[in-house]
Amino acid sequence: MSEQENQIEAVIQEQGPEAYLAERQAWVREAIEIITGDPTSDPNEVLPSAGQVRADSPGLTLSQEQEHGLREVAGRFGIGGEVDVTSGAACQILEGGKPWKIEAEAAIAGDAATIIFSASNMRRAGKGIDAPHLGQDEVDYMQGKYGVDLTGKTEYDMARVIAESQEGYMALEQDEVLPFGYDIHNNPAFVTEPTGQLVKIGTARGKDVLLLRVDREDFVKDDGITLGYRKQPKTAELMSVVADVLTACGDTTSDIGFNTSNTYVSRAIDVFRAGLMHGNGHGFSVGMYGRGTLAETKGTPAAEPTAINQIPGELHVIYSNLEKLKAELESE
Repeated sequence: MSEQENQIEAVIQEQGPEAYLAERQAWVREAIEIITGDPTSDPNEVLPSAGQVRADSPGLTLSQEQEHGLREVAGRFGIGGEVDVTSGAACQILEGGKPWKIEAEAAIAGDAATIIFSASNMRRAGKGIDAPHLGQDEVDYMQGKYGVDLTGKTEYDMARVIAESQEGYMALEQDEVLPFGYDIHNNPAFVTEPTGQLVKIGTARGKDVLLLRVDREDFVKDDGITLGYRKQPKTAELMSVVADVLTACGDTTSDIGFNTSNTYVSRAIDVFRAGLMHGNGHGFSVGMYGRGTLAETKGTPAAEPTAINQIPGELHVIYSNLEKLKAELESE
């Protein structure tokens, strides 16, 4: 975490959600000033909605200095994905997904005391009922990098291989199935029994390493061929379950982070809002890996930065979510 990020986190911890809101509102105002020269301009007029801007649109006419400044401000939110945005949370959940995504999510969990690898044991690629559990690109990647054949296996199997390959990993003599879980048919509701959904498997450089099984209900659609699924917990719901687990274990204060890509950076504010409503005293935050970290884990060149004309659209969504947070705080 950079010195600036540490200062921001310190402010948030000291002053609470109001400071979180004020900090990010100030960032939006900085962006408005860079674009218009007037920080008091109406963001709704300056920032077009994301759907109004294509990647090839002429977009903004900015000097090199203005573009550099706008990218720097946007990067604090995670827009552009040039740098990692770490959550700094004591307990961090990795979203899962493709193997290189899981690796990148783990790579930015440096501040965590507990790392939870979340993954589906039902995730399939393709549309047919008999489609493989993992894509061939994932199977090939895991074979080439880890020497493990995951043909016909699940994302959960893959996440475990990556978890056990973390630097300094030490396995427990036997997996510890924790006496907690959730019921996907009831909201999902937190349950205090060993469902097998949350398992401690070892430690890595002093961090507890856990697996969180992300359940869902699969079904065959009306065409009789295509698979669908439902009742899979959303991000905030998984975080709420983990918050209840921490509380049940006597930890009533630790923050919970969710590590993912920077595809939808505005989600970070939604997750923060969810923490205020469902965190049971625990703050929620989002960590996002940057293009460099993803390229390093995958062994490929880094992707191109976000087009400058798309940044205002991303900021428009962020501003809208900040306004929702503001209204919620004012209504308390």
